[in-house]
Amino acid sequence: MDWIICTKSFVTVVDQGSLAQAATKLNTSSSALSKRLSWLEKQLGVQLLKRTTRSLTVTDAGKLFYQRSARLLDDWQQMLAETTSTYGEVSGVLRIGAPLATGSRLLVNYLAEFIETYPKIQVELHTVTPGQLPDLNLDVFISRELTDFNSSSYIATRLFDFQAGFYAAPSYLEDKPIIENHQQLTQHNCLLFGTHGHEQEHIFENNLHLRLRGNFTTQNPEALVAAAVAGMGIILAGGNTVKRELSKGLLVPVLPELKQPISSAYAYYPKLDYNHVKTKLFIDFIKEKSNLKVNEKPLINNR
Repeated sequence: MDWIICTKSFVTVVDQGSLAQAATKLNTSSSALSKRLSWLEKQLGVQLLKRTTRSLTVTDAGKLFYQRSARLLDDWQQMLAETTSTYGEVSGVLRIGAPLATGSRLLVNYLAEFIETYPKIQVELHTVTPGQLPDLNLDVFISRELTDFNSSSYIATRLFDFQAGFYAAPSYLEDKPIIENHQQLTQHNCLLFGTHGHEQEHIFENNLHLRLRGNFTTQNPEALVAAAVAGMGIILAGGNTVKRELSKGLLVPVLPELKQPISSAYAYYPKLDYNHVKTKLFIDFIKEKSNLKVNEKPLINNR
C-alpha cells in the first residue's frame, strides 16, 4: 500500500460522500477503496470513517485528518505541476481571498485578462472579512496592511494603492447648491459603508476630520454604488471602485481635491519550501496593471 494513494482515496471518499461515487471518480472498485481505507486506519491506529451498508460518517479523527491531508495533497499536486511547468504552461487552482469590495469591484476587472493570459489556471475567488487574518487554505490573501499581524509563515507584498474621495450622480446634484467646500459637504446625505451607524467620522488629508451623516448604510459595495447611481446621496469610495460608473457618466467627482490619505492593499501568501508559481504570476500581473513595483518581505514573528 502507498500513503499518498490511500490518503487520496480517503479524501475522495469524503468529498464524494460514498465509496461507489469515489470509486467511479478514481476509476477503481469499491472493494479496492475499502482495502485502502482499512490499511490507512490500521497505520494511523484510529477509525476515520464509520461505514454501514447505507451510510458513511466521518469520525472526529477523520475530520482532522481530512482537513490536513486535503491541503497537503493539494500542495503536492501544485508542487508537481509548478516544478514541471514553464511560466506559460502553469496549471491548477489559484485560491484568492479578498474583501467583497476589493473582489467584486477591483479584482474582477483584472481576472478576465489574467485567465486569458494563463488559460490553464483556474481561479477561485473567496470573500473574506475585512481585517481578518490570512487563511492557510488560500494561496493568496488580499487585505489592507495588517499592522498587528506578525508571522514567519507568510510573505507580504504591497499590491496596489488606493485613495478615497467623494462621488455622486448628476441626478442628485442637479437640484442642489454647488458644493464649494467641505463644510457644505457635511450637510448632504452621505451613503455610508460598514456597520458603524448612520453617522461616521472620517479622516482626510491634512488631518481634516469630517463627520458624515446619511440615511443609508450597507456592507455591500455593489448596493452602495447602486444607491449612489440612483441619486440617493454622496458616496465616499476609491476611484478604481467606481471607475466603470465614472466612465459612463453615472457618477461624477464631488470636491475632487478632498481625498483621504493614500492606503495600500497587500497580498499575503504562505512562505513555502517551493516556488508558488501561480501566486507569483498573479501578484506580478496585478502589480503590472497597477504600475506598482515593490519588493516583497517576509513577516517577522516578534514574539
